Amino acid sequence: MTNAEYHAAPGISSSDFRLLELSPLHLEHKDLFKLEGSQFDLGSLVHKMVLEPDDVLKEFAPEDFEGCDLDKRTNAYKEAKKKWLSSVGDRTVIPKDVWDQAQRMADNVKAIAGNLFENGQAEESFFVEDDLFEVTRKCRPDYYREDLGIVIDLKTTKDGSAYGFGKSIYDYRYHRQAAWYLSTLQMAGKQVDKFIFVTVETSKPFMVAVWEIDEASIEAGKLNYERLLMQWQQYKRSGVASVVHPIGIPDWALAKEV
Repeated sequence: MTNAEYHAAPGISSSDFRLLELSPLHLEHKDLFKLEGSQFDLGSLVHKMVLEPDDVLKEFAPEDFEGCDLDKRTNAYKEAKKKWLSSVGDRTVIPKDVWDQAQRMADNVKAIAGNLFENGQAEESFFVEDDLFEVTRKCRPDYYREDLGIVIDLKTTKDGSAYGFGKSIYDYRYHRQAAWYLSTLQMAGKQVDKFIFVTVETSKPFMVAVWEIDEASIEAGKLNYERLLMQWQQYKRSGVASVVHPIGIPDWALAKEV
């Protein structure tokens, strides 16, 4: 199953919870709020280079064609690029500097954590019925090592330090993702009990780190997604959802007003 086929398939994935946090209606209309654009190309390319290197050129095309070094204002450059684009098909075009950066990042990941991405399964899709919340669960781990009982998730990040990435785990709810993947795989009958992040920074020297998320964070993520699934279940049963949320000025600002 391709990544596109996975996302199009029915079911709740970990990324759907970012919408469910806003309201069940946001999830109901999730096609309106897709995350896409060139800002995601670097991360996607690094993932492909590390996890499925043989398929990189099937999905991406480096902008490194004959004539690419010509003055971009000239007709010769424009004609050369037009001819090249006609051969690209539906592949994602990547500027040469971004391609080189992604390759450096992927090489660093392989040097430090390459042994983790062996003897397992990359980008495999899993589906399982959750009778408690009346939903189809789905997940697509970056890499699953059934022999070790671990899920490995590759993250590109601005700050891969313990403090910086720890903050990202909370901000982007990666602990919820970890909890969702582990419990979904367990429900599917898979042996798994650990979730590991491999981080690679997006600026030189593209530092790599390996982190195992702790049980307390996983439990917090589980409580978070269960609360959201209850809201989704109630909405599907009643057809009623609230999109109104309370808001106010920050505490520090409120203190100034008193």
